[in-house]
Amino acid sequence: MSYHCRGKQPYLREVKRYWPPLVVFCTILLNSPSARADWLSDLGNEIESYYESWMRTVHHTHEYEQPDWMTPLVTVIPTLQQEIRTDFFFTDAPHNVETYNYLTKGTEIIPSENTEIILGNPNYVTRSLPNGATVSGFADWTFLAKYRILSSPSDDGNYVLMFLLGTSYATGKEPYFTAGHDLFNPMLGFGKGFEWDYGEFDYQATIGPTVPDGGMGKLGTPVTWNSVFQYRIRVSTPFLDAKNQVSTIWPEFETTWTSFPNGADVGQQQLYLTAGFLAGRFNLGGYAHFVLGMGYQFAVTESRLYNHQFLVSMRIPYY
Repeated sequence: MSYHCRGKQPYLREVKRYWPPLVVFCTILLNSPSARADWLSDLGNEIESYYESWMRTVHHTHEYEQPDWMTPLVTVIPTLQQEIRTDFFFTDAPHNVETYNYLTKGTEIIPSENTEIILGNPNYVTRSLPNGATVSGFADWTFLAKYRILSSPSDDGNYVLMFLLGTSYATGKEPYFTAGHDLFNPMLGFGKGFEWDYGEFDYQATIGPTVPDGGMGKLGTPVTWNSVFQYRIRVSTPFLDAKNQVSTIWPEFETTWTSFPNGADVGQQQLYLTAGFLAGRFNLGGYAHFVLGMGYQFAVTESRLYNHQFLVSMRIPYY
């Protein structure tokens, strides 16, 4: 017992040493309105200065260090974006199984000029089963990180090369909404654009395997290759305010090809095609903009998880 008491004595001496100045500081802060106001004002100025510096970095990264492409409906864009995104999927699968996905995607943040993190939110799923029952609940929690390796803006080289790492954590409520294992998805993203006087065409792609933390015999390591063919059409919108006199419409065509080299579906190939468009970015004031997208995806291979689905996407880019 005496040993423990001796061990605490240096700590107690340090507390006694710094306690009086701390009490004095708190007393002044709590009882002096001017001191409290000055301290809060300085804190507010520091926060505002940091925020403005960060937003300048985000704006420069978004506008001057990479191509100015639109985030596709399905494929993860291989450029850095900062936005809040909400998607809705309405899916029809074999055996009359219908699935409704609400509030998918999440918040995308550019913390530095070469990186992005996507804080996904677990989407809410409602699914009708062949026996007539309906189940609902939250799906897995997802996150994604990007690191831009090479890039050039649209008015220069108009290309990008990126490494991405997606993760999915088995937090889903029901077996219908989760694989039951954490999933890791390393990807290589790349793209090239071609700009003309009346628009811009770009090709974007990501490719990589999905690796589970277990259950390899069933889940395997499927490899997915997403491709996007996108065209930017500049249109006049005189009915909007001055900041929106020229907006854009992005018609697009996407392919999602998945190969199963192992697991329960070994040897199978799945191919989905997506046709859609996106409109924006309409300025909402300050750094905020608005984008609306809609699309239709359908399977063209006999092997499939679902037949077709409708997609609606709403984003607020913030740069």
